[in-house]
Amino acid sequence: MSKEVVIIGGGIIGLCSAYYLQKEGCAVTIIDQSDMTKGASFVNAGYITPSHIIPLAAPGMITKGLKWMFDTASPFYVKPRLDKDFLQWAWAFKKSATALKVEKAIPIIKEINILGRALYEEIKQSGDFNFHYERKGLLMLYKTDKAGEEEWEVGQRAIKEGLNVNHITAEEVKKMEPNAAIDCKGAVYFDSDAHMTPKEFMTEMVSYLKEKGVTFYTHEKVQDLAISKDAIKEVMTTKRKLKADEVLIAAGSWSPLLTRKLGVKIPIQAGKGYRINTERETG
Repeated sequence: MSKEVVIIGGGIIGLCSAYYLQKEGCAVTIIDQSDMTKGASFVNAGYITPSHIIPLAAPGMITKGLKWMFDTASPFYVKPRLDKDFLQWAWAFKKSATALKVEKAIPIIKEINILGRALYEEIKQSGDFNFHYERKGLLMLYKTDKAGEEEWEVGQRAIKEGLNVNHITAEEVKKMEPNAAIDCKGAVYFDSDAHMTPKEFMTEMVSYLKEKGVTFYTHEKVQDLAISKDAIKEVMTTKRKLKADEVLIAAGSWSPLLTRKLGVKIPIQAGKGYRINTERETG
């Protein structure tokens, strides 16, 4: 008899988990409080980046973060407030932002990123999907010498981890991207990276999972978990009760609200993101 698995959250983690679980013969149900047509998994930049080996909690980020947190237009905005959860998260972030912890994290992050890229390519090559995917690398452009030194420092660290990285001139950037008017002093080029169109991937994955018998309950919020003998036995939503042999919580920044019921504290804070939509043929 197949296991009944309930996944809370229909983002990229929830859908990909369902993809592999149904392949193993599990009966999968996905619950999401939205209509699953928007959110971070749909509107991100689509980077698949083995190059991003430096954790966000790194030396120097505390100073930058304090400045950025009070600027709603910054690249790293977490709404500052005097509540227990935020203060605990900030303290945990500070404790993690050490050179020693960064060095320990780098090879692990690299391996996870490379595995992630391989799995995306495996899904793309399966013949079941037609989403846009390109492996053309990533250009990290810079306009000042200081920024160039910082980018190349990251590039050199990536080289030590076995990635192919080149420091290129503005002229070389123009040759690589002749159709774009790029104003820069130079760039660091990571040829390990890829990109895709997230909305295409998500839409196709939902269709695939429905065809494979995965059940979707949208516009339903999980209100409670029935726990017995240190295990979740039932998931209660705004509309129904679902029995489960296993429960996977993939609800993003809402996950800590559910894991608290299990006595598990996960220090997660929601961050602010940005998007610009353009219509252009891809693939």
